[in-house]
Amino acid sequence: MLKYSIGTKVVHGSKCYDPHTGAVSFPIYQSATFRHPALHQTTGYDYSRLQNPTREELENTIANIENGKFGFAFSSGMAAVSTILSLFTPGDHIVVSDDLYGGTYRLFEEIYKKYGLEFSYVNTSKIQDIENSVKDNTKAFFIETPTNPMMKVADLRAISEFSKDRKILLIVDNTFLTPYFQRPLELGADIVVHSGTKYLGGTTIHWQVLL
Repeated sequence: MLKYSIGTKVVHGSKCYDPHTGAVSFPIYQSATFRHPALHQTTGYDYSRLQNPTREELENTIANIENGKFGFAFSSGMAAVSTILSLFTPGDHIVVSDDLYGGTYRLFEEIYKKYGLEFSYVNTSKIQDIENSVKDNTKAFFIETPTNPMMKVADLRAISEFSKDRKILLIVDNTFLTPYFQRPLELGADIVVHSGTKYLGGTTIHWQVLL
């Protein structure tokens, strides 16, 4: 199997072209609903709220450049983070970078604390601080690297080795470096989340990538 460079993946996307029209720049489909070939048959698209060829191309492309298996696009970064938090149950403990995007912090403190999730904020650029923060109910590390706004950098490979030994999920916010410069999944992360506002021309598209 051919291994393409990150630049090639970015330029060509997931499908390289629209198989229906041959367009080399994948088009924006504005359809709300899609025609079925026959009763009980589907093209894979029913209603754009569920799936849409354009969003699917974005999801597959971002998963491809992150070297992940699955990608999911959301209308906001907080929607993506909220979806990740739905993996946990009341009483679960999550270790979080002490310097991270304010919106994420407020989501944790003002919303999800009320639902019984517990958060500890530590300097995740120091692996010892992470190790010392682990409790019996710790289920995940939520690492932003580099952090926003202090640009603290975490050793993802070391954190990954530590987390896997204890069966703790490693979630990484990769917004600042983007998959062009850093691919946390290759360093052992389980879930990557990032905002597209920094490198999609100011649009408000956000996604997460799952391994």
